[in-house]
Amino acid sequence: MGKRRDLNGLPNSLEQRYFSTLFWWDKAYMADWIWNAAIQKGVTDIEIDILQGNVDPKELEIKPIVAQFSKLRETITRTLDSNNFPTDFIVDAKFKIYISQKHKTLRLLSCQASVTDREGNLYEGKIYTEKAYGTPFKVFPVSLIDRIKGLIKK
Repeated sequence: MGKRRDLNGLPNSLEQRYFSTLFWWDKAYMADWIWNAAIQKGVTDIEIDILQGNVDPKELEIKPIVAQFSKLRETITRTLDSNNFPTDFIVDAKFKIYISQKHKTLRLLSCQASVTDREGNLYEGKIYTEKAYGTPFKVFPVSLIDRIKGLIKK
């Protein structure tokens, strides 16, 4: 078995890969999908469970956000293989994403990845800040009720 310190960079690798240009989906990058979906739903805290394939809150568990999880799991497996760990050594891998109201106008979100091994050791990545660069777009269809509410506010 490898040395645990060799896994310290895994959370940062997962973050960088997920928010890279390689993870383009349909019309936008992951930061744009997460940002636009969260803003539209009024969400500021998001947790992504890479191994289980879940997003909390569930309303953000949409195909563009979850479609790349298999590539992230592949990154975990390759890292374990190259460092002489069994492929089931990592039992938990999550992103905690936060949208600060303070940085809302800048369209910034922050993310911290954490990975836990089967012996209970926690590996935390650096807090990664990403900007949603693309033009804002609607992720979810706007319902008739939401349209009426928008008209009433005006």
